Parts: sequence; structure tokens; C-alpha cells
Amino acid sequence: MGLDFKDLVVVITGGGGALGRSYALMYGRGGGKVVINDVSQEAAEKVAAEVRQVGGQAAVSVGSVMDGEKIIGDAVKAFGTVHVLINNAGILRDKSFRNMTQKEFDEVYDIHVKGAYYITKAVWPLFRAQKFGRVVNTASPAGIYGNGGQTNYSGAKMALITFAQVLNAEGVKYNIKANTIAPLAASQMTATVMTPEVLSHLSPEHIAPLVGVLTARNGPDVGGRLFEVGAGFYGEVKWQQSEGHVFKADDSFTPNAVDVAWPKVKDFSKGATFPGKSDGPKMMEIVKLQPQLKPNPQGPSVANSFKGYTVLITGAGAGLGAAYARYFAQYGANVAVNDINAAAALKVVDEVNRLGGVGIAAVGSVEEPEAIVKAVIDRFGTVHALINNAGILRDKAFINTTPEIFNSVFDIHVRGSWKMAKAVWPYMYKQQFGRILNTSSPNGVTGVHGQANYGTAKAAIIGFTRALAIEGRKNNIYVNAMCPSAGTAMTATVWTQELLDTFKPDFVAPISAYLASPLCHDNGVIIKAFGGLAAEYRWMRTGGFYFPNDRPATADQLAAKWDIVTKVDGRAIFPSHPGEARAPITANFSNQRGARL
Repeated sequence: MGLDFKDLVVVITGGGGALGRSYALMYGRGGGKVVINDVSQEAAEKVAAEVRQVGGQAAVSVGSVMDGEKIIGDAVKAFGTVHVLINNAGILRDKSFRNMTQKEFDEVYDIHVKGAYYITKAVWPLFRAQKFGRVVNTASPAGIYGNGGQTNYSGAKMALITFAQVLNAEGVKYNIKANTIAPLAASQMTATVMTPEVLSHLSPEHIAPLVGVLTARNGPDVGGRLFEVGAGFYGEVKWQQSEGHVFKADDSFTPNAVDVAWPKVKDFSKGATFPGKSDGPKMMEIVKLQPQLKPNPQGPSVANSFKGYTVLITGAGAGLGAAYARYFAQYGANVAVNDINAAAALKVVDEVNRLGGVGIAAVGSVEEPEAIVKAVIDRFGTVHALINNAGILRDKAFINTTPEIFNSVFDIHVRGSWKMAKAVWPYMYKQQFGRILNTSSPNGVTGVHGQANYGTAKAAIIGFTRALAIEGRKNNIYVNAMCPSAGTAMTATVWTQELLDTFKPDFVAPISAYLASPLCHDNGVIIKAFGGLAAEYRWMRTGGFYFPNDRPATADQLAAKWDIVTKVDGRAIFPSHPGEARAPITANFSNQRGARL
């Protein structure tokens, strides 16, 4: 029995382009009812006519995905309901970080992320009521691995990966499944950066089968997962976490001690795992382990002075940010304490000065970074390191997440981090040195129920970090991200005292300080940290399955090879940038005869 698309009502955003057209025709051939959304009525009508020609039914909804309620309303008017949503619409506004404008940043996030939120929000009640729904988000290799000139696009595309994970977590009891694909295919966007010869091998027809498998009524039970696809290749991509290293959380937890043990943090040769939704078991392990640990070895050299080193920490009036400020202070740094609360900032400044640092308050919102950075420059003359730590929580089930709740979290975490980095960049560029540490979260990696806004924002920060790291490398500006967990005022209501004592913000601070210091020579890494533990995240891609490049597979053919596509074995690779991920795919260009592993 083949995959069942009969009478599925499918909304495809950006459906007038090459990828959208290939999806629409696949559903049309299978007896589906397709709603083609596009900003161009001509393009949408053309695809709708082709769908009808192959036996399907089609309707058109013209407009921006920012008006999701209208699009879903048009679909319901035409066909009574919606079963499948393909978030495919997108734009490019590529430019170097130094030259990118706020408008170019906002435009990309509005269409890719906020647009996906608006239209998914509109369709969600239908899915819940009928106990069936399928969502496919469209990411990109640039979102997974980062890409120079795309600090907006890379972040937006990474955001969609975790957005799907959260949707899947919340939709499971309603038979709603959400997944993400990262296609490499010929389109209007890729035509601007790839040669005609390369594009000739990247038919959108290679992408449609994967969308079909993920959305058919009788497809495999797949949810919250990520797949790379292109040129006949299909593989799954997963986060992997190193075993890491647990530092003794005492006075020996110095910058030098972190530097000495850092290779253990990044060692994937033993104990690597796929991160789960909870760190509870590891936390309990650390609670038992900490009292048994010996002081951290310091190594032959002493690199524990930050005297004359200027660090700007956002959201530093309490919690993790305040702990970072105190840690830098005890090693003599100049510390600019940013917070929107002047009294909180000044209190931390007093602590910084008592501990031996030189502190100032830089009061204000990260949405208005110029005044914050000016205060730092006026006092210290430059800035060597920026720690983007400011953030807010507005947790809600997705059904109850309003646009204000979604956008407010996204704007502070993502746009605020982008704007702060933009404000310090000229000074770092001029001195040919800088360290930027962005704050993500374990929930930005795995996605959790009730955090469609927060998880999506924290994932965007990972994509932004990786793209900015590529651009900064040649100017000795290194950009990394940390995913911390610590006892705070929020966790104090649910954690035991033993947990609060073991997972103080103070025990994350040494890792943060190291990543924001001249000692750190990593660039573009994502580090998890709590209770003295530091571990690295990296991507793993399955060996997957390769169909012929000259004969696109069908959805049924792909479904028959699904176990191979998703199998984790010795053929897996660990790409760190788009080139490494793309190489096996482009190698399939010459596969003109038959399928291969």
C-alpha cells in the first residue's frame, strides 16, 4: 500500500516558487487539495493550474505569511479545513554583518520565523479539533552550520528547527507532528549564489518525496526531527553532546584551570550522547560527584589576570550575568554591568569594585545598544568582550501564545543580541580583537513544551553565532554560544536546597569567562554548562540513502528506504560547516545509474 495523500488539504507558503511547485504537483497527483500561497498572484495561479492538470484540486491565497489568519481562512473557505502546513516561504537579504541594516535583519526574521508563527498559530486550532495535523518547516544548511554574510538568514533558519520540535512536543496528544527539512535545491534564492551547472543537478523534485513521507496520512511515525536533502540524498541530522568534563566547583575553578582541561570538554571519542529533553539524571550524578572531586589542576602557566580587559555583560543585574561580573572582577577586569534596572546594576557594580575589578553601570535596554556601548567607551576607551546574557521568559502553551508573547521574547533575545554585537563590532574590528559570547539554552537545542517563543529564540542565537563566527574569524573576533543552566529565583520554587547549592550561577561563570577571554581560541562552538560541567554540542548526520541524481525518487520509494535514511551507524559524518555537509551531496551528481548507500 502506498502513501495516502487522498483529500489531504495542504497549505504551501511560497508555493509559487520551484520548491512549492514540486510539492503541489506531488500532492495533486496523489489526489490532494492544495492551497497555493504566494505574494505573486500570477505565480500562484500558474501552479494551481498545473495541479488541476495532474488531477488534484487547487485554490490560491495571495499575500504575506505575516497574515496567517487570512491564508488559513482562504483554505477553509475553499476546502473546509487544513491537514498539512508547509512553511516554505522565504527571502534573502545577504550582506556582511558590518554592512547589514536593521531593516535587512528584520525582514528576514519577519518572513521566516514570525511568518511561520502567525500561520501555524492560525491553523493550530483546526489541527487540535480534528486530531490530525502535519507541519513541515523549511530550514537550510546555512541555519544548521552557519554561513558568512547570512547572520540574519542563518539564525532564522536555525530557529525553525527548534520551533518544529516544540510544536511536535505540544501536538503529540492531538496527532500533530512537526518536522524540519534543510533542502539543497535550485530555486530563485539559490540561483543568485550557484552556477547553472550545479543547479542543473539540484532539482526540486528531489525534495518533494521527503515532504510526502513526513505528511502522508499513513507515513512513518516521525516528529520533531531534522533532515538534510538534495540531489538524491536523504539523511537525518541530530545534535550530539560530548561527555564533557566536570570541574571541581571551588576556588580552584580558575581561568587557567579551564584552559588546561578544555580538550576534555570537546572530546567526543567516548561517552557522546544524543541530548534528551531533561538533564535531570546528569544533574543528580553531579550532585554526588562534586564532593568527591579533587581541586582542579592549574597547569604550569598562570593566566588568571584580566587586568585592563574590558567586558560588557548584558542583563547583569542578577543571576547568571551578576555571577559573570563578579568572576571577572576577582581577576581585575573592567566590567560594564548592563541592566534595565539601575539599582540592580549599581549593586553589582559595588560588588565588582570590592572584588578588585573596575565596574560601571551601563543602564538601558539591549534594544537600544548605542547608549550602553557609549558608556563603556567613554569610561574604558574600548570593549574587548561582549557577553549577551539579557533575556526574558514568557512561557505559554502554543495555543495560548499571543503575538505579543512570541515577539517580545524573540526581540529581546535575538534582535537584542544582534544589535549589541552590531554596536561593539566597529571597536573590535578596529583593534582586530574581540570575543562575543551569546547565550542560548539547552531548551534551544531540544525544544520543550510551553516554550515556542523561548526555544525558538535560543535556537536562532545558535545560528546567528555560527554565521557571525565565520565573519569574525579573519579579524580575530571569535564568537561562541553557551547553553547554561543554574539555580535562579525561578528554579528556587521547585528545586531542593541541595540542587540550588550545586548549580549556582557562580559555577557557570568560569566557563563563560573562559569563552569570553583571550585564552579561548575556539570559534563558533556551542557549549552546555552547569554545576561545573562543560560539554560541547555538535551535529551528526546519518549516512543516509542516495537515489540516482538523474531520476528523482517517489515518496513511496523513499518510504521503503526510511530505516536506512535514519539509521545511525559507522557511516555517520559530523559536519562543522556547509561545505563539509554539501560534499557528499554534490558527489551524488555523478550517480546516474542507481541507488547507493
